[in-house]
Amino acid sequence: MTDEPVDTPDPGADPGPETGPGGDTGLATRPGLPEDLRYLLGAYPRRIWGDHPNFGPVTRFYLDRHAMFREAMSVMQRLTDEALDGARPPEAWSHDFGRIAGFFLNQLHEHHHIEDIHYFPALVRMEPGLKRGFDILDRDHHTIHDALDRFQDGATAALRALQAAPADPKRPMADIGAELTRMDRLLVRHLFDEEELVIPTMLHRGEV
Repeated sequence: MTDEPVDTPDPGADPGPETGPGGDTGLATRPGLPEDLRYLLGAYPRRIWGDHPNFGPVTRFYLDRHAMFREAMSVMQRLTDEALDGARPPEAWSHDFGRIAGFFLNQLHEHHHIEDIHYFPALVRMEPGLKRGFDILDRDHHTIHDALDRFQDGATAALRALQAAPADPKRPMADIGAELTRMDRLLVRHLFDEEELVIPTMLHRGEV
């Protein structure tokens, strides 16, 4: 633990309504975490994370995993845009998109499972004042898993449709591209907010 001064809230206090800076805490609508859950971020702003003495291998690994998920989403979107623009043949899109989508789904499910059973409980024990924040992140996981199920079903349907050589191969790719865009909005919000709870906690209390 470091000596950074922080104003730690009483975890048993009434947090008031479930609102973020501009609305509720639902993943699809919130603009960020509620201000009362960002008290560690004031002492450990994002710009100093990499230079902090408590920034160790677990913290680096955590951020690297998030970067990997963002990159996978970006690559899938780029592949789909290229295919819809005619710059990538449908069969090439099917091969590349299917491979990356499978990797992405497996890795993200595994990451969330480890967070749910290990990281989040350990971090709440270390910093009880953030329990409500980790409860929000846990609810995010359920929302994201529903989106992942829709994405997986849509990707499977698109790949099967292309195997049948449809007259309009762009239609199934456009459908999964729209699903990808919806999922990207959820995941980008979740990853950003999660980092603003997890990383300052590990810098303040030590790695889990």
